Formats: sequence, structure tokens, C-alpha cells
Amino acid sequence: MLPLPSGAIPFSHVLSAGPSAGPARVYAMVNQSGGAGKTTSAVNVAASAAEYGWRTLIVDGDAQCDASVACGYEPDQLEGQPNLYDVLLGSATFEDTIVPALAGPLGAKGTVAIDNLYIALASSELEDAEQMLATRVGREFWLRGLIESVRGQFDLIIIDCPGNLGLYVVNAIVACDEVIGCVKPGWKELRALTRIELKIEEIQGALGGVKAFLSKVLVVDAPTHRSQGAVYDDSKKSVAEAYQDQLLPMIRRSPRIPEAYAAQKVLRVFDRSGEATQDYFDVTKALGFKRRQK
Repeated sequence: MLPLPSGAIPFSHVLSAGPSAGPARVYAMVNQSGGAGKTTSAVNVAASAAEYGWRTLIVDGDAQCDASVACGYEPDQLEGQPNLYDVLLGSATFEDTIVPALAGPLGAKGTVAIDNLYIALASSELEDAEQMLATRVGREFWLRGLIESVRGQFDLIIIDCPGNLGLYVVNAIVACDEVIGCVKPGWKELRALTRIELKIEEIQGALGGVKAFLSKVLVVDAPTHRSQGAVYDDSKKSVAEAYQDQLLPMIRRSPRIPEAYAAQKVLRVFDRSGEATQDYFDVTKALGFKRRQK
């Protein structure tokens, strides 16, 4: 297991401390293409909810491991630490993969754990997950079983999905309560929302007991004025018209977002007073996770 910063509370200790106020509400961040803001949104909504006092888990199901990196864990530092691929192999439990999210790179001076925020670590070997799941009985329900095993220990669980609509994403849709479609304000990206809705309908028709639906749409990298792109500006208006009841507060375009990722820090740590940071707090509150009363 990884050596954690001083003061970090391992998930094993969380389990012994008893349940949260849950069971958790479970969201899957979905889009069929990469670069749609899924990981950034999963990590920063989760971090905002954690600051508001909600015990939160990010499930990193992408072989690129971007959510793990954003929470302080480089894939080449994970030797000996179980991850989701080990769970697929049957050599670890889901609980073994869960570690505290960090405000900075693991092992760096000054890096500390983020209160209330945990992540189930990914592995680059997850690129083989599709083939491994394909041969399993009940293959679409693998992730649901994992989520249910810890659901009572969290208030919020966010599944970060790879940029496709493959078998792992089907697992995420089956495991979650609600799907959040993450898109940039472009015509190609907006068409992807329709494909997500069709995929959910297909899953519901083929499998019993699937309750997830496209409940929210999150527009990221939104231009703040027309000079930043007329096409993007027009498409931003189009998504607002088409999904007005489902539309979350938009995330404004900001150079601080990639800078925060490079520093391996969530936005609320890296750029406390930034516009994008505030946008993610607004999204978190719109999802119903406001600051808890102590």
C-alpha cells in the first residue's frame, strides 16, 4: 500500500468509523469523446462537495488515469497499491483501491490529504477492461456490485468514464442513479448528447432494473464573450434551449484549469478565488450538495 501524507485517513479507517449520512447518490460523467471535461468536472465537483462536508468518492475508470493524476497519484507511483485492474483480476477488493485524494503530488513537500475526498485508483492496464468484461456473466453489472459495496460509506460517488460508450461506460450507467452529460459548446459535442440518451434507452430496454437517465447537462469551456468564438457562443445558446431544465451552471473557459491539472491540485486548492473554481462550487450546489450544517 502507498505511504500517505501525515494526517491522511485511509479508507479502512473510514469503514471502521461507521456509515456516512448516505447511502450515496451516484453520478456518472459521460461523453463518447475525450476532451469533454468529464475528468475535470468529476474531480472538481467532488472536491467542492467534500469541502461542503460531504464524504465523496471519485471512481477513476479511465486507462488514462487522469482523475488519479489530478488527485496526486501518478500511475508509475502505484506499485504495490491495488487499483481497479487488480479488482478485475480478482487479486484485490474494491475497498483496497480507495485512497485519500491529495492536494498535490504524492510525496511532494507540502502535499496533504483533502478532507472527505477519496478516489478509487485507475491503471493504464484498464485499456484491457472491455475484453475482460466481455467474457463475464452479468458483465454489465460488475461496477454496480463494487459501488454498492461502499455506497453506505459515502454521500456522493462520481464515476469518471473514458471517452466512449463501450462496456465500461455501460457498467457506469447501470451502476449510477443519474448521468451527467459533459460537453463543450460545439455542434459536434452537442450531437453527442443525443447519442448518450439513445444509449441509455438501449440499456434500459435490454437490462432490467436500470434507473439511470440523463438528468443533467454540464457545459464546460464556455466562452465568456462572443469574440472568443461565434460558433461556440451560438451552440451554447442552443444547448441552453434544448436542455434548459437539465442545464447546470456553465463552466467558464479558464487557463487555470489545465494549470491546476499540471500541478496535480483541485481548483479550490490551486486557484481558490478563480472564476472556474466558483463555477464548480455553483454546479455542486445546483446538484443539491450545499454546505452541511455541523
